[in-house]
Formats: sequence, C-alpha cells, structure tokens
Amino acid sequence: MKRVTLLLLSILLASAALAAVTITNVSEWHVRAVPPPLKKLAGTDLGNPAYGVKKAVVYSSVESGLNVTYVEVTVPRCHRAVFDPILYISVSGTAPVRLEAASVTGAYASQLSANMSVSGSMQVRVAGGTIVQRTGPPVAVSGSAGVRLEVLVGSGAPLGVEVARVETWLYFNYSGAQARQKVVWVVKTFPTPPRVVLFYDGFESGTLAGWSRTTYTYVEQKNYDVNVTETCYAEGQPPTPQTITDTTRPVAGSWLAWIGFRNQVSCEPVPARDDYLRRSVGVPASIDGVEVKYVNVTFWWRFLTWDSAGFDYINLYLTRGATTYYWKRNYNPNPDISYGPFKDTGWQRNSTIFTGAAGSTVTLTFLLHTFRDAYYRSWLYIDEVYVVAHFDCVSSPVTLSAAGVQPLSVAQPLGAGSGADAGSSPARSECVECSGGGRG
Repeated sequence: MKRVTLLLLSILLASAALAAVTITNVSEWHVRAVPPPLKKLAGTDLGNPAYGVKKAVVYSSVESGLNVTYVEVTVPRCHRAVFDPILYISVSGTAPVRLEAASVTGAYASQLSANMSVSGSMQVRVAGGTIVQRTGPPVAVSGSAGVRLEVLVGSGAPLGVEVARVETWLYFNYSGAQARQKVVWVVKTFPTPPRVVLFYDGFESGTLAGWSRTTYTYVEQKNYDVNVTETCYAEGQPPTPQTITDTTRPVAGSWLAWIGFRNQVSCEPVPARDDYLRRSVGVPASIDGVEVKYVNVTFWWRFLTWDSAGFDYINLYLTRGATTYYWKRNYNPNPDISYGPFKDTGWQRNSTIFTGAAGSTVTLTFLLHTFRDAYYRSWLYIDEVYVVAHFDCVSSPVTLSAAGVQPLSVAQPLGAGSGADAGSSPARSECVECSGGGRG
C-alpha cells in the first residue's frame, strides 16, 4: 500500500512540473510552510499630507479564499495624478511578472482614464472606462520592482464619490508553474477640491519684504481714522467735500499696504509718478505628482481720490512672459477730466482663475499713477493677496494667451491716462495754496 501511495505521489509531482498550473489561492503557499514567492508592498509615493493633493492606501483582504490587494487612491478631478511607485513587487529570486486587467466597474467608470506599468513597462491602459490595453509583456523582476499608476478623472464625476474599480490579476511564474494574485484599484474623488497656497501676504509682518516697490509705498497698521483736507486744487474747482474722513481698516488682521503720498496734510509730490508694489511668484508644473493646471489670484483693493481718470489712475494687472491681464486699467471712479468730487471705491475683491501659467513665473503689479501737478490727492490700499494652485475642474478659466489678454508690446504704455494722458491733458490753473506745476 505504501508503494502505491508513493508511486501516485511521484506521478502527481512530475505532472505538476510539466504542466502550467494556475494557482489562485495564495494561502496555499502558507499551508506548505513556504513563504509566498511574490509579495505586494505599499510604495513610497502615496501622497504627501503637507500638500493634500492626492492620497493612496494599500491594504489586503481575504475573499473566497483569495488574498486580495486593494489600492485605493483619492485624486482631484480634471488633473492628471501620478503615483510612482504606488506598489512594490517583491519576488524570491527572479520571476517574469505581468499585470492583466479583468474589468472596470462603477457608477462613473466612463470618467476614468488610467495607466499602470511595472518597471517602466506599460501593462494596463484604461480610457473613458474602457480597457484599451489589457496586459503587457512579462517583466523580469529580480528582487523587487515598482508599479506606477497614472490616473485622470473627468468632470462628470461628482466630488466625494467612488468613481470606479479596476480589477486586475498579477501573473508570475514560480517553479515552473504559473500563479496569480488579485489586485483591485479603487479610484475616488476628494469631497472638497484641494488648494495649495503658492503665495500669500496680508502684510501682517509689518514689512514689504520680497516686494519690488517705489518710494511712496508703505505698510500701515491701520487701526485709526484720519481726516484729510485737500488744499491743492485748480482755481474755481474746489474739491467736494474738501475734508473727508478715511475710515479704512484692513480686510483681515491689522495691517495693509498703502500706495501713494503718505503725508496727508501736504500736496502730492511732483512731477508725475508711477508708484507700485510688484511681486513675482513661481508656479510649478506639478505638485506632489499632480499637474498644476489652474492658478487662482485673489486680492483686495480700495482707491480713494479727488482726481479723475485723465490725470490720476490705477493699474492692477498680472504678467506672464510677454502677456498681461488687467483687472483695472487706467481706472479712476471719476471719468475723464471730471476731477473734484471725492470718490471712495470701498474694498473691492478681485479673484480670477488662470490657466497656462504652470511651469512659469507670474508677476502681480499694483500701480498708482499721479499726474505731474500737485492737485487732487489719490491713494490706494491693498490687502490679502493670494496666489493659489486650484485642483478641480474649471469651466472658463482665463488663458494667459487668449483674447482679452493684451501683449505688453501693444498695450497702452503705463503712465498714459484714460481719455487724457500726461501730454494731452487740459490745463488746470495753479491754486494759490499749492506749489508745483499746474496742469497746463
């Protein structure tokens, strides 16, 4: 009886050596007290919490006798995200390995595109929820190999949902037999779109460090009111009212930036001036493996003036290379040459999302132009300046090379007014109280 049993066992072992046997129950290796020939370990690129633009979790579950590996990723919509490596494949010795897709399922599967590769060899490709490459050539893995995942979720997937699942099998050869292990890829979207602040200044440091600036630019702890009396005006055209109370307070905190002549009891300085604050901000091409597509620029401004657009005005603009986008251009709430009435815009917020800035430098400029005479004071406040990388779909961003963005080469030169520039403005007679040249 022992001889028959040994004979049958020998025949079975010989058959196993010659045949390609597919083993699906990984726990079988443990039953035989032999370590699993292939292990899947979490990779090192699972998302940096300091940025929060992507995240991944790798875990295992026993299902129907199978040890299934789950790779769950959360990514922004409309932004290509790369995890490299998201997994490590570890083998005993050397083994050929390949990944094969079985199915793509989920309520929003049509919004999913993904690429999966092993050691640089493309294995699986999914486009719009359809498997367009089911598998790739076997990769000879010696020791360990990294698995790279590239994923893109379209705008049709809502925030905070599971988009789709991609079920794959990892095939490998071991001792002449073929084995496989199951890997399920779960793709989700963030409930709230990620944002990364590239630059912020609320001027709470009490300095203008890092800003390019001219003489009449300041930071001010503006926790007080100030009465301002305009004594410099053209004969027969007194300011109305001649005395105002500036009650401006910062938008947030207790500090703000101030552009314009700070001495509010004297006439404006002559000759004509362009006083400005300017700041350049680098925009990376990607952050933590997620492409940067959109940049949101936000700031607050407040303009107070007795003058008009033909003489004193502001320019608020963003430049990238040879292109410029204007929020306000040659602007004064008093049009043309209608100087005299005091105007206060109150705090105004501008917030614009741009595309086309990734991998470049953008420059913000806040400029106050004052005419060559000393008449009719103007000043400008700036606060809460943000440049933020925005990670979600945007339906109508401003493209920095699109229509409406005017190249500097054809833009009206800075220093020219709306309706009347420094060379063509009508004359204003000099008032008795003022020094400096008139508007003639």
